[in-house]
Amino acid sequence: MASFWEVVGGADKGGILVREGQSLKSSELPGRLSTGAVLGELERAGERLRYCLLKGTGPAEGWISLKVAGKDLVQPASTLGGVPASPEPAEEVRHLVPPSKVFPAPTSRCFGKDGKMKMLYLHGGGVSKTVAQMQLNSTFKEMPCKKQLEWTIWTGPHAVPLGWNGDFSLKPFGPNFTVYFERLPYANCQRETWEGFDKTLKEFKTFLRENGPFDGAMGFDMGGEFLVHVAGLATEGDPDLKEAFRFLMLFTSTAPKHLSPMGKDRIKAPLQIPTICSWSNSDENHPYMEYEELPLFIHPNFREVIVHHDGHKPPILKKEQAVFWRFARFLDAMEKGREFTPSDHSDNAVRSKLWLPVQRSAPSQPKAEKRRLLVVPDPVGVGADLPKAIEALQAMQARGEPIESQGEPFVSGGTPPKPIQRLELLAQVCQASPEIFQQAAAAAADSSGIDVQGVSFTDEQSRIQWHCDSADVPSRQLLSKDIIDDEKRDSDAQEMARRFLEDAKAGDAPLALVGLGTGAFIAFAVARELVSKGIRPLGLWLVNPPLRLPWSCTSEPCILKDCPVHVLVDRDSTYGPPWRYEVSTCGPFTTSLFVDIDEMVKRIISDVQSL
Repeated sequence: MASFWEVVGGADKGGILVREGQSLKSSELPGRLSTGAVLGELERAGERLRYCLLKGTGPAEGWISLKVAGKDLVQPASTLGGVPASPEPAEEVRHLVPPSKVFPAPTSRCFGKDGKMKMLYLHGGGVSKTVAQMQLNSTFKEMPCKKQLEWTIWTGPHAVPLGWNGDFSLKPFGPNFTVYFERLPYANCQRETWEGFDKTLKEFKTFLRENGPFDGAMGFDMGGEFLVHVAGLATEGDPDLKEAFRFLMLFTSTAPKHLSPMGKDRIKAPLQIPTICSWSNSDENHPYMEYEELPLFIHPNFREVIVHHDGHKPPILKKEQAVFWRFARFLDAMEKGREFTPSDHSDNAVRSKLWLPVQRSAPSQPKAEKRRLLVVPDPVGVGADLPKAIEALQAMQARGEPIESQGEPFVSGGTPPKPIQRLELLAQVCQASPEIFQQAAAAAADSSGIDVQGVSFTDEQSRIQWHCDSADVPSRQLLSKDIIDDEKRDSDAQEMARRFLEDAKAGDAPLALVGLGTGAFIAFAVARELVSKGIRPLGLWLVNPPLRLPWSCTSEPCILKDCPVHVLVDRDSTYGPPWRYEVSTCGPFTTSLFVDIDEMVKRIISDVQSL
């Protein structure tokens, strides 16, 4: 189904005819739709199309024919629509998708007064109902269906003071600031838990009994995160959440991390509820990889991914924006009760074959007497922005400025402890050499079973610009070392992987792989190269790997087949989720923390010895 169309007919008539309704007998609208105009699809009925005008001249909205006398009047346009969406996962991996249950949505629709859509909004943390209403007014100001949306705002049950979120400019809109839960011990922590969630859920169920059902539920930040959990619980059969709403709109929302106490409550199978997942990569509050992960918990046939450019807030939708009409198309389908089909936009296409969670299997392989461990160090070293970040913090500390703070639940948010030491540990990872693994293996109780090999880089390989420039890092939550977004870097890594395997010592002993920092991306390429040759690595250990990778190396699920993948990150990091590596395998996948280089190295050596 095309999302956007280009008018190709009517050149000899000043454009094509537009009618008010679907019927060919309905009234003609004044003016013709110009040849070359680009349209957003709102509805299709046979050979008739209801559109919204994105580029060109003519009626802003109406019905046109796709063909006249066998000749095309419009053709699918890829300029705004993106590449065609890929099909569902291939047959050989489809069994790895956990069986999804039908979402228990209400059977009717338009529950508001006078047939309006009854909508529910859950705001972000630390704001008031007044701020939430302002956000709604700003986001939907120009939306065609604005008058058909009847909003209810449900504020969080936990009161917090002005400035809980660090924003004291909200004083004129107080005093009743609330949250749905508190992020402990600090936001984006690998162990982050949501204090107060159970109380919020209990009160929300009471609210639903008294005010539901709703057509749609929209959540921003923690409001969206709470709603995803509600949808998951409803799907799993919670009777108090049955028939609560029909669709979701989630802005800048995340899923709990694996190591969080909430990790056990991650969605069990892709949700079958029409959902918009929208965020900005320039968001300053969370690494955007957290936002990228959440759509994978929505079944591909039900999700519309929309990346906007408005930072950490619901987007300000304008008619001249393509994203505006993607929202409009979604809401129009929800209002009319039509089955929603995701658009062919690239935001959807690049992840259309991916999902979480993956049904995993443990590879069966006899314990090896001899093992080889190939260590790929960081070809970049510490890079440019890591030392600058350390120097900036040291300068703040020298001036007597605080560089960390301990939060108080429901009073103020905390920050990661010892930020300078954390970055210094990351620098040690980037400078670590294969020799420290050789030394650890030699010192281990059973040292005879592991042959540690390292790779070295040529001057040409070391000069490759793996990461984006520091000026192009979209958020203060990230370093340039977190991002490899140039698609050419994937082919560079694959070429290096082939050369490293050619140069590696020959032997029949099975091979395990370790990648450090940027080297983790190259080790990932080595693992893919081995699997492509029918050789399964013993395992792949990735230490503080880049999290944004070229789409070409992650668009297909389970490319490593059942190769075990283990991601290790430093304990105090605010690192985003390594979902790109998670979806690459149907074998075991783990994340774990380390406090220093010695612990990290010894753990990997011990893991390899146990295989």
